[in-house]
Amino acid sequence: MARKQPAESKCESCLNSLTSCLDRGVKYVGPFFVALAVILILLDVYTFFKHVVTEIVRQSGLMVACVHVAWSLWLLFNVFWNQMHCTFTSPGTTLEVREEALQSAMTYDWRWCRKCNRGKPPLAHHCSVCNRCVLKMDHHCVWMANCVGFNNYRFFVLFLFYMWMGSLYSAVVFWLHVPGLSRLDDMGGDSRGLLPFFMFVLSCSIWMAMCVLFGWHVWLVLTGQGTIDYLDNSSRAAEARAAGRRWVNPYHLGAAANWRETFDVWGPWWWLTWVLPSRRRKLGNGYDIKKVSPKDLPPGQDMVFQGI
Repeated sequence: MARKQPAESKCESCLNSLTSCLDRGVKYVGPFFVALAVILILLDVYTFFKHVVTEIVRQSGLMVACVHVAWSLWLLFNVFWNQMHCTFTSPGTTLEVREEALQSAMTYDWRWCRKCNRGKPPLAHHCSVCNRCVLKMDHHCVWMANCVGFNNYRFFVLFLFYMWMGSLYSAVVFWLHVPGLSRLDDMGGDSRGLLPFFMFVLSCSIWMAMCVLFGWHVWLVLTGQGTIDYLDNSSRAAEARAAGRRWVNPYHLGAAANWRETFDVWGPWWWLTWVLPSRRRKLGNGYDIKKVSPKDLPPGQDMVFQGI
């Protein structure tokens, strides 16, 4: 007679099956979301050239229209450049690193991934969607159909930046140059104004979303964290506070240094060159991450200093 399976085991099995189905769903719908983003951006571009550029020429002349076209093409290029590089660049995984190199680099704060059967460095996490350990993983992005990690995080942040700029610019020029849009009652039942109005609302919505998302990642970069790391760090900081101590993020090198490390920009003009398109390989290996030395911490404070 077959042994009856415990209720807890059945629930756990069902939960694992549901999680596995959701992970597969996220993986398979990723290309759809990438295509949807491209279509919406191109629809915005079409609306801009059909309804806005012609109106700018009529109102302000050809030279002013050329300036608007040049600026919009610059924004469009950078949006697609960073989207494509984030989508098609490997985030960096432990499976791409020679096993001997991982073993020689292992220290006390490394963990072991049973699924990949390899060492898991600090800041690396196993993505259940991609089924691999991603170096310095931030999150799995369905809009990129890819994990965001060590190699492609800068492309992701730049994509957010140019989407923030582009959606703001789009909303402003639609409002100023589409006849009747700034006076909604004047549009009446004119179907020709429906597409510009839709794109104006969409641009405003995307801009507000980008304010939150881009602002969040700017803060993460400046504080030397990732999305997953922030959750871990918050719990460690809470535990330290409960013990009357202060927890210090060992990967917080300072705001400016964190920014340069993330975008690989150096020299006196780093604060400007980070926005420029680049396809150069990310410096570093993703598992030997630069840390703050305990001796560099302010003296006289009882701090909890540990790896992640």
